[in-house]
Amino acid sequence: MSDYKKVFRRLAAYRKGRGITQERVAEKIHISQEQYSYLENGISKMTDKDLRGFLELGWNIDYIITGEETFYGSENKVEEAFAGFKDEEGKEFAMKLCAEVMIIKAVRGRLWENHGGLKEKLELLSDMVDSWQDFSMCHHVRKRLKISQLVMAEKLGLGIKKYREIEREIKYPDAEMLLTLYDMSGYPPMLFLDFYDRRLLLLKLVWDVFGDKDKEEILDFIYYMKKIL
Repeated sequence: MSDYKKVFRRLAAYRKGRGITQERVAEKIHISQEQYSYLENGISKMTDKDLRGFLELGWNIDYIITGEETFYGSENKVEEAFAGFKDEEGKEFAMKLCAEVMIIKAVRGRLWENHGGLKEKLELLSDMVDSWQDFSMCHHVRKRLKISQLVMAEKLGLGIKKYREIEREIKYPDAEMLLTLYDMSGYPPMLFLDFYDRRLLLLKLVWDVFGDKDKEEILDFIYYMKKIL
């Protein structure tokens, strides 16, 4: 299991590497300098609220927690394609159809044979499609590991009531829980927090495995949907 001490030490190194004082970071994320120093010294755990503040600063949450940077696609073409829909409902519908198209194309082309980790990403994307509005990352991980809520709660060091709130995404995990979830699943923390539409993040993760012809067809599909919705 990963050591949480490395997380708060990485946070301190990350801040110092950007030449920002503790006072300045604390001001930006709306806590006191003392409260922020507690985060860097491991006295207080980083909450989802703290992590949201770091994200707003442009910091890499995945790296701070795991020591690994997640590469969410080399291009923003997918994100750009989904911009400009007339309404959110139309965008949601188009994203779901696009996810299904990507899954079909990837499976038909057996693309996972040349891209490590793609099979797990496709399984996650498929599960997202099946439960689009009510999707839960913790539920997906628990189902994949074939364990009960009680066992999952124990692994995260939580009572069952608190865990159920996190699985239903009434509440979000803190940094230490996210590190444990990363160890259990290999999925980056950003996908558990849903600060940024993780369905789009996952589409961007899968996007890079396709060849130019497939990418062009997927973009054409999105733009066509934009015209009719």
